[in-house]
Amino acid sequence: ESSVEGEPMIIVNLTLLSNGTIHSKFDRNSVNDPDGARELRLKIEANYKDYARNPELAMNKTVIPAATNVWRDALVVLRNENEGHYFSPIFPPKLK
Repeated sequence: ESSVEGEPMIIVNLTLLSNGTIHSKFDRNSVNDPDGARELRLKIEANYKDYARNPELAMNKTVIPAATNVWRDALVVLRNENEGHYFSPIFPPKLK
């Protein structure tokens, strides 16, 4: 059972992070470059703490702190407010 507050995670604006090469200009729920988006997500996941704790990325809203209980709603709002930008949820690595 998940806690009421949810676990920390981040939502990343892959459009800003890729200097506009990854976007969802044609469909807010899809991405123009699935392979590029996957590669970038894997890079972020592998360096999760660096991205999650980067003040510059947070200030320019490339990385948005979120929680596991609210990220789906937040993603809808972000995609509606930032037309053409592709946002992706990124979860911290699982502890082994």
